[in-house]
Amino acid sequence: MRITRLKFWILSLSFAAISSLAAQKTNVVSAAVEYQKYEKAFIFQKFDDARKALESARGFIDPAMQDAATKEDPKAHLYNAKIYFGLIELSSLPDNEDLKDLQSEETMEMIKKSLAIARDNRKFKRDAEDFVNQKVQQATMIGTMMFEQENFELAFAGFAGAFELRKMLDIEDDDLKNNALVSAQNAITRFKEKEKLEEALTFIEQVTNMFPNSTDLTIQGVNIALDMGDMKRAEEFFDAAAASDPNNSMLFASMGSIYLAAGDELSAKLKGMQVSDPNFSQVFDDIEILYGKAEKNLIKALEIDQNNTDAAYNLGVLYLGKGEKLTLEANQMNFNDPRYNETIEKSEEMYRKAIEPLELFIAQYPNEAGVLQVLFQVHRKAGNTEKALEYKRRAEEATGN
Repeated sequence: MRITRLKFWILSLSFAAISSLAAQKTNVVSAAVEYQKYEKAFIFQKFDDARKALESARGFIDPAMQDAATKEDPKAHLYNAKIYFGLIELSSLPDNEDLKDLQSEETMEMIKKSLAIARDNRKFKRDAEDFVNQKVQQATMIGTMMFEQENFELAFAGFAGAFELRKMLDIEDDDLKNNALVSAQNAITRFKEKEKLEEALTFIEQVTNMFPNSTDLTIQGVNIALDMGDMKRAEEFFDAAAASDPNNSMLFASMGSIYLAAGDELSAKLKGMQVSDPNFSQVFDDIEILYGKAEKNLIKALEIDQNNTDAAYNLGVLYLGKGEKLTLEANQMNFNDPRYNETIEKSEEMYRKAIEPLELFIAQYPNEAGVLQVLFQVHRKAGNTEKALEYKRRAEEATGN
């Protein structure tokens, strides 16, 4: 009796499983049929019909993706990816604002996962890849059309979207990436021409989130933020770039030169101020902070690449500027001032520190007469007579004197 009951229980479960599987398989088939209706309606721009078909398809596929009988089924995943991608497509159209929540990383990750499961199955691999390639072709066509119409922001969206889709097939398409970045550069230029600086920064943030190693775009973000007087945001751009590309010598050199220029600008302002000015002390401190950041980044650039001549030149200029500033301060002091000797020693130290980066620069550009003349002077100040005379001779040869 117990055996009979046990067999009946197992048989009951089997019927239930078969029933559930059949129901969910039917849902997958129905979802596929509704999706095909969506594609046809979308092509003919019958967007209301397209949405109805896709919502119907979603109503079939969601239960299938939750049920144990079909949640790992490759066909179910294929249509899950197609349906949700279609919903994202519709979300960009008017009157579909309620679908915009689907424009998220979570949805794209779900689509990517479903496509991967479909591709792992021999029967559905080709279908999954054909779907992605079709969407890549559409996005590329949109990018090209928008670029030709000089709508560079939408051109970027087209090419970047195609690039991201290709990544779903484990392909990083450099052509699509380059087209996206060229479009982005043009879009930023257009924003700047129209003085839409806030929009430019927001756009740069979007681009660099997708392509974090785009140093040129990041530096543009830094410069635009500085033009807006927003040093905090400029540094945020730089910090994000440095975190994603920590061995980029030009990145640190560029940021160092930006800090240097900002420090020089404040120094010019300070010269027109009186010591009694209530802002004098704050401006002085700000200059020191900017020069400190410039020095740190230029040194970092040279640590990464000793042949970075921009970094070498600017670091030498920075030390020369500090030396001249300290010399000027000392000359304004009374000889009996206890700070006099200390200030002179600090200025001489700055001149000595300028030697190494300037010699790195002159090794690459041996006939730069101005730098040769500076090296003659700093070696003479440092008491390096033989070196000073060598650079004096080279400077005269370079100028033809």
